[in-house]
Amino acid sequence: MVQPKSKKIWYFVSFILPCLVLYLLFFIYPFLNGFFVSLTNWDGLTPRVPNIISNQEFETDLMDKLKKDKDKEYLKKFYTYDASSDQWTRKNLSGFETMKLTFIMNKVDYYPANNKPVGLKNYIDIFTGKVKNDFYPRFIDMVYHNKDSDNLPIRIPADDYEKLIKPKLTPEQVSEFNYYYTFEPVEKKAGNYVFNTEYSITAVKRAIRELPESSAGTFTISMRDVFLRNVKEAVISDNLGVIDGYVSDLAESASLSDSSTAVIENIADDLIRYYKVSCFISDTWVEKAFRMGVIGFTIFFAFFSVIGINVLAFLLALALDTGIKGNKILRTIFFLPNVLSMIIVALIWSSIFSILLPKITGIDLWLSDPKKTPWLLVLIAVWQGCGYYMIVYLAGLQNIPTDVIEAAYIDGVTMWQQFKYITLPLILPAVTISLFLSIANALKTFDLMYAIIGPTGRSTGTIPYVYDIYFDAFAQKQAGLATAKAMLLFVVIFAVTGLQLFLMKRKEVEQ
Repeated sequence: MVQPKSKKIWYFVSFILPCLVLYLLFFIYPFLNGFFVSLTNWDGLTPRVPNIISNQEFETDLMDKLKKDKDKEYLKKFYTYDASSDQWTRKNLSGFETMKLTFIMNKVDYYPANNKPVGLKNYIDIFTGKVKNDFYPRFIDMVYHNKDSDNLPIRIPADDYEKLIKPKLTPEQVSEFNYYYTFEPVEKKAGNYVFNTEYSITAVKRAIRELPESSAGTFTISMRDVFLRNVKEAVISDNLGVIDGYVSDLAESASLSDSSTAVIENIADDLIRYYKVSCFISDTWVEKAFRMGVIGFTIFFAFFSVIGINVLAFLLALALDTGIKGNKILRTIFFLPNVLSMIIVALIWSSIFSILLPKITGIDLWLSDPKKTPWLLVLIAVWQGCGYYMIVYLAGLQNIPTDVIEAAYIDGVTMWQQFKYITLPLILPAVTISLFLSIANALKTFDLMYAIIGPTGRSTGTIPYVYDIYFDAFAQKQAGLATAKAMLLFVVIFAVTGLQLFLMKRKEVEQ
């Protein structure tokens, strides 16, 4: 039966139009507003319509430049002059009033300092690498010891000493190194050079504390710390001639006896030796390292997590589809990580990497090792996400007609032929949706990194793109730049997933 045109219009108004309104309200408008914000230097706090404007600024930058009296009257309707502070204070505004006031102020190019249009500057800075040093992949000099530190490294791997440090040392420096460090073999490993705590700064402070003047109160802790800091800075700057003057000044100001002065002189000589070793360790214990940066790590994480999740999920689905005993229980076990809170996941894996694995393997550094951390995060993502996609693949496998499988079995096809020519073509729709969701989720990942790594991801090079956006917006107060990055991420996800859907759908039609 042909429906009258009026009834079709009624259906459109009743069902389609409300959806379009909601789509415009909750997607199109925020998207366009986000694009506008990305063209500004907004700090995330400063409103487009200022809460307070100085009287001089209000008169010269607004009232004198506005041509229409109606605009001036509307402006004064929401701003009240306070004579005591010589300022104009804004009243509370509705959304429409904010938009109208913004339009009026923009007529005369009036913008708050932290919410001004900057055009495409944010986008240009992103593409030219001016946003931050660790945004794009790069090579860096990895310095394992800072010469400004008061303490020498507690442990230096023997491999690092033999490959990085020793070849750059003179025989005298090798002798000095051996004075402070003792080789400690480790079973099935190269071993470590371990610092002798007898020569630590703590031991030096203890020796100073035992002086009679320290007990009497003339040699204070602040005097001690200033002396130690001055000696360290003199050694680092290779200005050893001033150290005798530091000893003399300290002896006078702390009223040191001759014996106590002699002790301080010996301590100064020991400190010179100590900090020289610290300096040449800092200069030589350096290694060229590659850092993926925000972009590189995001691509790395997305690529390997998508492959790992989908391959493992598909294999689990194949195993469960064979009808093995207890498959319902196994399905629940495999799916369980997906329903866990990310905080629980973070606690579980943090305990594994900080407590369990060091005891089993003897390796202390796991999540704090830049070489291991990216792979460990992929491992956690695969562990948590594969259960969900296993359900998708399992549903696809169970929708394959049994008569097709039985006919193939009668025809004598092998297991591989059945998988290649029957199972895989018929499960392509499940592959398509699983790839689409896993790619989009991997590129948008945030909660996993935030819960497990947090800000320490800067040191391990494991900051994903969305976490970098969060950092810019809320820590650096660069909401305009963060929004520009978010807009680019939307374009990338739209392009990548759109291309993936196009190719996979075409493959489905061919099959």
